[in-house]
This record gives sequence, C-alpha cells and structure tokens, in this order.
Amino acid sequence: MFEHILVAVDFSPSWERLKAQLDRLRVLGCRRLTLVHVIASGYTQAPELTHRDHYQQRLDQVAESLRERDFEVETEVCVGLVAAELRRAAREREAGVILAGSHGHRILRDLLLGSTVLDLARQADRPLLLAPTDESVVLPGTRVCRPLLATDGSAAAAGAEAAFLDLLSLCQPGLVVSVGRWAEHSGHDDEQARIQAHVAELAERVPAGAFETLLPGKGRPAEEIARVAEERAADLIIVGKRGHNPMVDLLLGNTAEAVCRNARRLVLLVPDMT
Repeated sequence: MFEHILVAVDFSPSWERLKAQLDRLRVLGCRRLTLVHVIASGYTQAPELTHRDHYQQRLDQVAESLRERDFEVETEVCVGLVAAELRRAAREREAGVILAGSHGHRILRDLLLGSTVLDLARQADRPLLLAPTDESVVLPGTRVCRPLLATDGSAAAAGAEAAFLDLLSLCQPGLVVSVGRWAEHSGHDDEQARIQAHVAELAERVPAGAFETLLPGKGRPAEEIARVAEERAADLIIVGKRGHNPMVDLLLGNTAEAVCRNARRLVLLVPDMT
C-alpha cells in the first residue's frame, strides 16, 4: 500500500512541514513518490496561476532534493478541482495512498468552506494519509514506530483492520482501541463481548503479542482514541470510513472526521471498499 504515495503539494507555508515528514514513511515501505500540484480552476485572475512552467520548476526542485534522499520521484502539474484532480492522478498513476497535510483544529472551519482535505476525506477511493502540519504539533520521532487501529468491528472498519495487520510486520507492537459504553451502562455488555471476540479473531491472524487491546468504557470515541495515542506513543492512527462520499457523516462530526481533526499525528483514513 505505502510503496507508492501520491503527495499533494500546495506550496503553502505548511508544505515544508509536510515534506519534512516524508522520511518517516520509509519504515512503512515507501520508496516511490508522485508529487502533484493542482492549479485550482476558477482563480485565473491571478496571472501566476496560469503559469504551469512556474509550478513545474518548483516541483522539479523538490523532486531533485527527494531523489537525493533515495526516493523515486515523479511530478505532475494539473488544472481543475483540487480534490478531483488528486484522485484522478492517484488512480492513473496507481498510487496506493494519497498524502495531504492537515491543519488540526482549523479543519472544522475548513469543512464549511469546502476544504481540499475534507473533500478528499469525503471522496477518496483509496487510503488517505493526513499528516499534521500545524506549527504547534511536536512530531514524535523520525520514523513511524507504533500504529493504532481504531475499530468498532463493523464492515466499514474492515479495510482499516487489514491495513493495520499488514503494518504490524513492519512496526510493532501495535494498539487496538474500541470505545463503548459498557462501563456506564450494563446493557452494553453484549457489545463489549462482540468487540472482544472480533479483536480476538484479528489477533489470530498475526504473531502472538503483535498488538495490545484497550477497550475504554466511557468518553467520546475520538477523544479517547487521541488520548490513548498520546499516552501510549502511537504515531499513526488507522481508522475506517463508510463509503466514498460520507457527506452526512462528516457534517455530523462522526468519529472518523473527529479523529482527523483532533489526533495531531499521522492518521490513515481507509475507505470501505465493499
């Protein structure tokens, strides 16, 4: 999945923080990068936006610096709707993952303005890796060391679970977190037992001790996931999302969207491909 990553390059001030995190992805198997800059359609009043050569030269400079760091690098400059063009380029170039920067808590405001990141989160037909680029975020180390899977055991989480199990061969031990109401309401005991049985089935697919399981029984799921990630030094959170266009879920602030907003670390959002 991570061998070939398409990187969304916007040349904003946060781009340098996103670029600085690329080396962290080597442990996940990343060897090849496709850098894509999209000239947003509808803003032709700024003459520079029509100058493909200008942006191509800037991409080429970035690509050369990354080749010196032993990445295989391709580039593309295109014009159109940003999220749609990134999805098209990823599909045509067969990139396994799209990488974009996330500005943390501002993402909720951006959602109402049609943010590129949230458009990608709604529409992506392949995993979307969000890297924190807010200046207040302290990056935890130079390599990804501990993945955390957030799952409710539903079919929508199957893709995220598969990605997590694959990554355990590269970085472990991992963590599995599922948040329920069993500590607050006795009527949720059956739900806790279902989750425990489901996680036990996942454990049978990997070596013993490959991950630890935590089942917080209270609190808001996204907040509990972020808390556990912080306390247990997990630097990659993996979560599933339903469908290819979960507009309603995102507007209602579901767990996946809230994790993307609040995690302040790498988040891999894996779509339900069923």
